[in-house]
Amino acid sequence: MLRRFVLAFLWFAGLVVPTAFALAAAPARPEPAIPPGCDRSLADATANVATMKARLRGLGATAGPETCTATRLYFLELVKARAVTALCKTAERDRDLGRFDADVEHTNEAIAARCL
Repeated sequence: MLRRFVLAFLWFAGLVVPTAFALAAAPARPEPAIPPGCDRSLADATANVATMKARLRGLGATAGPETCTATRLYFLELVKARAVTALCKTAERDRDLGRFDADVEHTNEAIAARCL
């Protein structure tokens, strides 16, 4: 009886111990893979938002179809830049997404006030 217990214990330990070491050695959460080309995409998105913002500021507070078009294009660039940031950024991601969300909301309100 004791011999059977010892053999069962060794068999069980032979299964559990290597499995435990294998699970302990594996990383719990691998670093998220950043898609290739993210640096350029982030730079392009930032440049496009800055260009549209400058165009919108150049128009001033005038109302009209050109201002509405520029505001809508700025909104589009903001949404695209937010998507690229969500996909590509890891450092300060939440802060940047919060800023984009606030800008998108503000621009959407401006479109509703000026263009509708």
